[in-house]
Amino acid sequence: MMRQPLCKSLVLLCFLSFILIAIPQPAAHAGFFDRINDIYNTPKKIEELEQKYIEAQEAIAGHQQQLEESARVAAEYAQKQKELLEQNEQLIAQNASMQAEMERMKQERSSLVSKLINTVIIIVAVFIAYIVAIRVWRYVAWRKHRSTRGRGISG
Repeated sequence: MMRQPLCKSLVLLCFLSFILIAIPQPAAHAGFFDRINDIYNTPKKIEELEQKYIEAQEAIAGHQQQLEESARVAAEYAQKQKELLEQNEQLIAQNASMQAEMERMKQERSSLVSKLINTVIIIVAVFIAYIVAIRVWRYVAWRKHRSTRGRGISG
């Protein structure tokens, strides 16, 4: 007799545990059937994960190629910038030498102009002195001639 209630209580306990396992749990826990379903769907999920993994690897490889290309382009730009800086320095030095040459030419021109002006002034002064000397000589000759005119042979 005592076995029967024990057996009934075990069956009831098993039945209740089966019902509790079969009833869906809150969103955080999967139910018994969901777990079994997940076990049978695991190969599909593994294939999906493998596909996502392959896609991620391809994306990473693509990004890596883009990074390598960007690095190569950046290196080319750096080299070009270095060349342009060297060319700029050469042009600055050339510009400085040309400015010094222009300054020297301006000084030479200024010197030539001042020499030319001085020469013209000297020529004009000599010409004026010549004209004045001729006038003075004629005046002296006229006076001398006038004073001797009255004392001459005819007079």
